[in-house]
Amino acid sequence: MAANPYDQFDAAAANPYDQFDVSRASDSVPGPRRPASTMDVIASAPFKAAAGMADIVLTAPQNVANLAKMGYGTAVTAMGRPDLAPQVIAPRQPVAEMFQRAGLIREPEGEMTPFQRVLDVGLQTASGGVLGSVPAIRAAAPTVMGQTRAAARVAGTGALAGGAGQVVTEATDQPLLGLAASVALPTLSVTRAQATQAQMQAEKQRNAVRDLTLRQAQSEGFVTTPGSVTPSTANILLERVGGKTQTQQLMAVRNQKVTDRLARRAVGVDDTAPLTRANMKEIRAAEYDKGYAPLNNIGPVKTDQQFNDALDRVLTAYTGPGKSFPDAIPQPVQDLVQKFRVGQFDSKDAVELTRTLRRQADSNIRAGGDNAAVGLAQRALSNALEDQLERTLTAGGNPNAQAMLDQFRASRQRMAVSHAVEDALIEGGGFVNAQKLANDLQNRGRYFSGDLDLIARFANIARPVMTRPGAGGTPAAQTFMGTTVSGGLGGLGGAGGYAAGGLPGAAAGAMTAAALPSLTSAAARQYLLSQAAQRRVIPSYNQPGVNALAASDEALFGAIMGVPTFTNQPQNALAR
Repeated sequence: MAANPYDQFDAAAANPYDQFDVSRASDSVPGPRRPASTMDVIASAPFKAAAGMADIVLTAPQNVANLAKMGYGTAVTAMGRPDLAPQVIAPRQPVAEMFQRAGLIREPEGEMTPFQRVLDVGLQTASGGVLGSVPAIRAAAPTVMGQTRAAARVAGTGALAGGAGQVVTEATDQPLLGLAASVALPTLSVTRAQATQAQMQAEKQRNAVRDLTLRQAQSEGFVTTPGSVTPSTANILLERVGGKTQTQQLMAVRNQKVTDRLARRAVGVDDTAPLTRANMKEIRAAEYDKGYAPLNNIGPVKTDQQFNDALDRVLTAYTGPGKSFPDAIPQPVQDLVQKFRVGQFDSKDAVELTRTLRRQADSNIRAGGDNAAVGLAQRALSNALEDQLERTLTAGGNPNAQAMLDQFRASRQRMAVSHAVEDALIEGGGFVNAQKLANDLQNRGRYFSGDLDLIARFANIARPVMTRPGAGGTPAAQTFMGTTVSGGLGGLGGAGGYAAGGLPGAAAGAMTAAALPSLTSAAARQYLLSQAAQRRVIPSYNQPGVNALAASDEALFGAIMGVPTFTNQPQNALAR
């Protein structure tokens, strides 16, 4: 009885992937052993994988029996009774034999080296992993490019698992240990991919508000530094090459044009119309005549409970919902609100008063301090009067009531926008200070809508690229590829140019090499300003490779990795 149960392997029925037993062929092949062709190994591996996946199904019962026999044989041999080890007969591989006859699987014409065996198994498991994960790869991404990335990730995982298993086999002479390593690694990869996928989806939900603002801003032409939102290594390196400060300044210049365009659109003027306080006042005068003046003839307007509630809210802003701090209300605000506690008012007086209140509110808010509190109260009271006029007009029997109401609302909206734009104008510049809108939104809770709302929200989360023109001076080339790098490259270029063409070549080489860092930085900045780079701003929460692995069947994936590691061994390796 042989000392090892694997010595009884039926060579006639051996796995077609088994290598030649060179010791038995030594009589017919003179001279030293020669290595097998690596190209044959590479070309045959994918077909071995496909054949192995088919044959493992066809020969599953015998493979299971062989595993049990080998396990039992190992145990009894370790106990000193190799004579009790059962005979292991490798099953035939019909699909692999068919591929061999077709020339798709080539038998190596020499002994495979350990590296070739690792390469062989790694390529088989890579191919098998892709073939076994086709449904998961298709579902991983909607595009061919995404599915290609998913297939590459699956193939890489398969190659790593199979290669690692074969390395273990080579190091320990134990195919069972290699099988365990090959099966364990895919399971860990799938589990990790599922955890990563869950983490990305949670991150997507947390960033939903920010990402919505960024997408809306990008659709209008706003730009920002990708690294400030998604600080990946590539994004950060690009900004360092381009120069962080200079890139932000160039982006601020571009964003200012977008801000002014949106402000003009919001207020309803032509793209070439100047943005000045005088123009904003002209807009309000025109809207007053169209929307407010027709309301002068409504006559007496009775105040309702909603009006009184609006007055209460002005005071509640200082006292708190429970009126815990009545003394916190500024006296000027209390006196102002008290004047509006009336049972009715004349529509003409109310229309004129709303105009006056808004003008005074703007002045007081700009003054700041205690005056700002009065200004905010004046603005709220103006809104309360206008709301009461709307409700009265809606409830009246005027046949033109709906048209008057629609015009009043439109004029009211445009006048409010003109006030907001005027508040944010840079005197002498003719452009809008986006950070002023952001501060009003963030610190004062001022309500904006439409284009102004987008400007304010984006400026609030991308302040470094939303500075007003002139605030940062002229964009400067502050990059890490500065004087030192330019000087060093200039010297090298000069030396190379001198060797190639003497003094004229040295001058040309030095100037060309010295300019290279600046040209590289300029190219990086132009890329960061492009749409391609802006697509890198919002992180990807849907990685095709992760999706494919997360959706893979762990048991099937592990089996695909384990089969080549265990079955594709030389007979002498199994017999060690």
